[in-house]
Amino acid sequence: MKRAWKGLFRKGEANVVKIICLSVGLAIGLVMLAEVIFERSYDNFLPGLKETYRVEERYKQKGTDWREYSQTPGAMGPGLQHYCPAVEVATRFTGIGSMTLTTEDHKELEGQAWFCDSTFFRVFPRKLLMGEEPYTGLEKANNAYISSKLLEVAGEQIIGKTLSWKQYPEFHVTVIGVFEAFPENTHLPQMDVLIALPTIGQVAYDGTNNWFGNDRYKTYVRLRKGSTPDDLKEGMERMLEVNHVTEEMAQSGTGFELSLRPVAEIFTSSDYNRIMNIVFLSFAIIMLLVAVLNYILLVVSSMVSRAKGIATYRCYGAGSGDIYRMILSESLLHGLISLALAVLIIFGLQDFLQEQIGHSLESLFPLSTVWVCLAVTLGVILLCGVMPGYLYTRIPVTYAYRRYTENKRRWKLGLLCLQFALTAFFVCLLAVIGLEYHTLMNFNPGFEYRNTLYTNLSGTEMVERERCVQELKKLPEVKAVTWGYQLLSDHCSGNNVYNPETEEEYMNIADMYYVGPDYHKAFQIPVIEGNVFTPTLTDSLSQQVMVSRRFVERMKTLAGWTGSPIGKTVYITEHADHGTIAIVCGVYEDIHLGSQVMEEYDERPTVMFYRNKPSSNLYVALNRMSPEAMKEVQQVIDRTVASQQLKVYSLSLEMGNLYNGVLHVRNSVLFAGLCILIIALTGLVAYVRDEVSRRRSEIAIRLIHGASMADVQKIFLLDLLKIALPAVVIGALCAWKVGEQLLQLFAVKIDLTWYLFAGCILIVCLVVWLVAFGLVWKAARANPTENLKTE
Repeated sequence: MKRAWKGLFRKGEANVVKIICLSVGLAIGLVMLAEVIFERSYDNFLPGLKETYRVEERYKQKGTDWREYSQTPGAMGPGLQHYCPAVEVATRFTGIGSMTLTTEDHKELEGQAWFCDSTFFRVFPRKLLMGEEPYTGLEKANNAYISSKLLEVAGEQIIGKTLSWKQYPEFHVTVIGVFEAFPENTHLPQMDVLIALPTIGQVAYDGTNNWFGNDRYKTYVRLRKGSTPDDLKEGMERMLEVNHVTEEMAQSGTGFELSLRPVAEIFTSSDYNRIMNIVFLSFAIIMLLVAVLNYILLVVSSMVSRAKGIATYRCYGAGSGDIYRMILSESLLHGLISLALAVLIIFGLQDFLQEQIGHSLESLFPLSTVWVCLAVTLGVILLCGVMPGYLYTRIPVTYAYRRYTENKRRWKLGLLCLQFALTAFFVCLLAVIGLEYHTLMNFNPGFEYRNTLYTNLSGTEMVERERCVQELKKLPEVKAVTWGYQLLSDHCSGNNVYNPETEEEYMNIADMYYVGPDYHKAFQIPVIEGNVFTPTLTDSLSQQVMVSRRFVERMKTLAGWTGSPIGKTVYITEHADHGTIAIVCGVYEDIHLGSQVMEEYDERPTVMFYRNKPSSNLYVALNRMSPEAMKEVQQVIDRTVASQQLKVYSLSLEMGNLYNGVLHVRNSVLFAGLCILIIALTGLVAYVRDEVSRRRSEIAIRLIHGASMADVQKIFLLDLLKIALPAVVIGALCAWKVGEQLLQLFAVKIDLTWYLFAGCILIVCLVVWLVAFGLVWKAARANPTENLKTE
């Protein structure tokens, strides 16, 4: 180790370059490896994880395949506990959304709020930091627990305090406890405020006893030790029969059953998560492999300069074991320094890394993961020492007295071949992901959203809303003002279209509920038949409905519609509960709500109803999006709405946020690909310099005998391209196979054309050729007599 430290900056061995390249490879490789471990550890913090299951619905309507839904009606959880002896405890919860709670001293606690029943902490135990016993605190209405994250804002005296909802000041909760926040590696949503379930009726429909509809509850069960989901089948069937669920579903022509999904498999059962996990594991291995290969290549390239020294050690009695120890001590020193630099790189880039992975570095590197990373680093160090050590032990003693000229070209070309293949793989994969992201961002969902702003009107007075709408219409940059229940970037709620005579359900539709005037104009949604809503029609026994093209096509198949759909009557659950019928007044072109990621893709037909009063989300369509126009809209809202502080958002930004995961993968591939390219080029430079140095006399003799610069270039570049071209083709083929699998995750996808990969191959080969050309050109310009002095 002392000898290795003294030779750290020895000329001709490129130790600094080795360490820098190895540190970059370790930094990126270990982060990606830690991310894989993080994702595979989802929900491991739960005691009794193997016995914990999420209750899901499986249903099948006329003309459709079986579909799964992760939520249930409110009565399913208590029902399972009652009818199934194998269930030790069941719980349920449902979301409110973002909630801002204000304390008596005007502090604001903002977080995601949920209604939870009294058994929540029995299924998902958390340490209680302050307050009342969690097994009883959620039994009484208006009781609430807050997470440890909110405690930092609330202060230690929060227990027993009454908080009011900022948007609805008449709604109050009493804080009875503080629980330890859930870790980041859980499938559970962000949970900051847990409110007792009996409170739900104060702010929403109370469907806690529903066996049908209002499927908004996340239901979980923990089974008794030794029980399996099969033990629940008889009890579930009896529960559905006794409560007439089976009978009602059969009458409507819908197949229905409950299933249990192990909580331990919820995250990994997602195709998107599973494939991304494999991709990141591959990236980690490739990154570490490239760093190791480059280190070995640099060590092998320095054999010419070190051969005499190694042979001299052999003359003085050093055996193969001593040479191995010498090389291993150097790799150990270089590895430790590289690891230290890798840690500095990780913390230096922590903001970038946390943005890409979506969680903190603290959660990424728990103690168990740190030990794994240290073991991987040790393995890297051994590889970096053992393989070069083997080559050095084969240097004969006779080279202590003459120049070492053995070129080891097969070793070096083999290592370069692998580096070129991996570089081409990343370049091609980056092109595929980048183009797919561009396609998703520029996909036309059937409505224009790029120049649209929106704000949520919850908690505001109707007088304020109407005044705000009138003032917004006066702005010169405003093209249209409208409103709607559905945020177009979100998943849409569903209702069923049915036959009122037979109670047969035709299909489930994406119900956009209510929209305002000029809605189709603001979003430039084409009306292909009929007309938009007529505000003067206010008959309480009928209501107008507009449907999408796909709705009409499905009704022709399922309900036997013929001719024009205009004027036809449709019956939709939730809208026909009180004898009110819906009459089709217009048909608009299909629109696509939410994300185009396959697991979130919603292909259901859409419908919308009319409301003449501003409600839910207020939309402002601009002639041109600009910071000035956005500021003017915000100022008008601030001036006209005094009861709430409303913030204006860009709908275009919200639509873009749907694909943040794809963007982060693209950025990760770009960053890793650039690092691999730089490392590969470093190895290429070392190889070419070594070859030029080894053959400098040959170059000089050829130049003296009249060889041109082009002739000298051919000596090196043709051999190099013979290695590089097959390597990058292999890398491109691998990227093509991986790209095919990645594109299966999206409903809208690019075509994997041959010229896309041919272009990437050309770029990699061109970069390799230019770097090698520059190095050989510089060597060929040297004075030939200088290169012959040593002969």
